[in-house]
Amino acid sequence: MNRKISLSASLVLVLISVLLTYQIVTVANEAGYNKIISKFTLHPTDNPKLDEIKSIVDENFVHEIDEEYLSSSLAYGYIFGLKDPHASYYTSEQYREVMSELQGNLTGIGVRVFLHYHPESDTEEIVIFEVMEGSPAEKAGLQKGDIIYSVDEVLFSELGYTGTVNKVLGEPGTTVTLEILRNKRVLEFSIERKVFESQLVTYKLLDADKSIGYIRIYSFATPTLSQFKKAVESLQAAGAQKLIFDVRNNPGGELSTITGVLDYLLPEGTIITMSDKNGEKIVYNSDDKEILMPMAVLANSSTASAAELFTAALLDYDKAFFVGTKTYGKGTVQTTFPLSDGSAIKISTQHYLPPSEISFDSKGIEPTYEVVLTEKEVADFYILSESDDRQLQKAVECLNKVN
Repeated sequence: MNRKISLSASLVLVLISVLLTYQIVTVANEAGYNKIISKFTLHPTDNPKLDEIKSIVDENFVHEIDEEYLSSSLAYGYIFGLKDPHASYYTSEQYREVMSELQGNLTGIGVRVFLHYHPESDTEEIVIFEVMEGSPAEKAGLQKGDIIYSVDEVLFSELGYTGTVNKVLGEPGTTVTLEILRNKRVLEFSIERKVFESQLVTYKLLDADKSIGYIRIYSFATPTLSQFKKAVESLQAAGAQKLIFDVRNNPGGELSTITGVLDYLLPEGTIITMSDKNGEKIVYNSDDKEILMPMAVLANSSTASAAELFTAALLDYDKAFFVGTKTYGKGTVQTTFPLSDGSAIKISTQHYLPPSEISFDSKGIEPTYEVVLTEKEVADFYILSESDDRQLQKAVECLNKVN
């Protein structure tokens, strides 16, 4: 069996609107795993209070008991009782989805969306802010800025945000029909859902300054490392002399991916130091190869865990400065353990420190240059132009002062 280790926040972030839910984990073998799991019982036989409850229920409860639902509920309660904000219980179906997403395999049409609120009219709309490269949506002709008006003839106004997202999801090989509002016209698209690799890294040369390459990292899942290296190398080949990394709203990701990304960027030295409940330490180091370019990081209060380690490590090695607002503050590692019935639990198993060995857990990381977005800028975040993104513009301004 396997255990899965993650550096990701458990809170729901604005970013997680990619027509899926990100729960990122990684895989590593562990001896003695079966012994550990066998001690985790969900049956109320060794707890006096649960035994008492079970006895009362057995004697008096008039309805039929759904044993599977009861077992899952006990598991949820046990994990909730740990008071670990980053712990989770997954049903077998949820865990299968987690493992599929870990590999970067998405089922759907391949768009990232967000709920756009208009305070002046007190209305909402669901807007596509990115169409993934090579996805069914791209091939069908969907574009950034398209507004989803209806799904299979049911209006967004009836479905709401969650209902719309869930209705777009479906089995591979099936078709979904979307009505899209574009330039005040309603267009209809029939799109076949497929399994495809998630595009977790996007990149471009900035329009205003072709010497600066911009790389957005949505999360640090399995495909991120290869996509990140491709982004850096492509931008270098295109003439980029400086880099901006955007990890705003990045919830984190898997340990092996973030250490791989940082090893690629950093000089020889420590990347991360982890310690378990017994005080035993594991240290990950980078080699002597590094990327020698001026760098900046964009981050905010929804930048968490592995994305915070990314930010902290670049700061600790004086490789970059940080523009934005204070980060979330999560310095613990979660391990996901599969259970015998196909379900799984995720619990915090280690603390970790960045290269400086100064913890940002529950504190966050303070920006080098603080730029706070207005309420409207936050609402429009995913559709801000380069010139309207004041955090991005501050990073450009500061990079242009670096020789």
